[in-house]
Amino acid sequence: MIGTVFYFPWEVQLILFLQSSLPSFVLGFFEIIANVVSKNVLALLFILIYLAYNKDWGKFTLLSLGAAGVCCEFVKMTVARLRPYAVVDKVKCIYANVPDQNPLDFKIQGYSFPSGHSMMATNLFLAIPIYIRNNPYIALGLIGVLIVAISRVGLGVHFPTDTIAGFIIALVIILALSRIYDKVEYRKYLYLGIIALSLVGIVFCPTISYIKYVALAAGISSGFLIEEKYVNFENPKSRRDAIVRVLGAIVLFILLFVMIPKLAGKTELVDCIKYSLFTFIILAVYPLAFKKIDRDG
Repeated sequence: MIGTVFYFPWEVQLILFLQSSLPSFVLGFFEIIANVVSKNVLALLFILIYLAYNKDWGKFTLLSLGAAGVCCEFVKMTVARLRPYAVVDKVKCIYANVPDQNPLDFKIQGYSFPSGHSMMATNLFLAIPIYIRNNPYIALGLIGVLIVAISRVGLGVHFPTDTIAGFIIALVIILALSRIYDKVEYRKYLYLGIIALSLVGIVFCPTISYIKYVALAAGISSGFLIEEKYVNFENPKSRRDAIVRVLGAIVLFILLFVMIPKLAGKTELVDCIKYSLFTFIILAVYPLAFKKIDRDG
């Protein structure tokens, strides 16, 4: 098993305390959190916000999710820190990162540092509140992030410092984007910059796991680039239009991200196509139909 081992004694003590003290129903709740705070669920949620509620909010959350994902995966693959249950005998793997696979297969499970779930939770709970500068919701969002972080530690799949690092990476990117997103006169340079920096990272981290996140960031950025230039759809003007858009997006999401990959076979190439081309289609091509499906279109 190749990887890096480092941790502070208090981290192991905290994991063991949580695993020995928390009742089984709490650990079961942590398993639910692990499934809810996932790439597919968050991507669908942010896509629906983008298509059917508030276009700018959706763009900001998706862009920050893509950029943070690239950064987290780059650090994860570069540091290659083994998960707690692999290096500390007393720590149990209660619910693996990929539940139906060997917990010790880190090509599938991924490495420990930083926590991708903590990164995603930061985007879920804090991206929009920080973007619109809503302090009460920021405070509530921090509580949500803390709960997710505790769940990852309690399940034995992350050291506490993993969750702290995931939170910091996502927060820095959200704060940076929130300061420049509405001030950049030509956003195409922002989108192209994210794509370019992500591609440069492949030189230093040429792993398929990292390339998948590059594909996702490229699909998001290129989708916005083309949408702004050739589509430029508006937020729905009625509840009926919003519902129709949501239903269409859900059907398209299931087709592109679930059914087609399943029929094509779960391969690395299919994953890259899913994250890049299919993301581009749902962000830039599907909105072309809004003039037909919107009642006021």
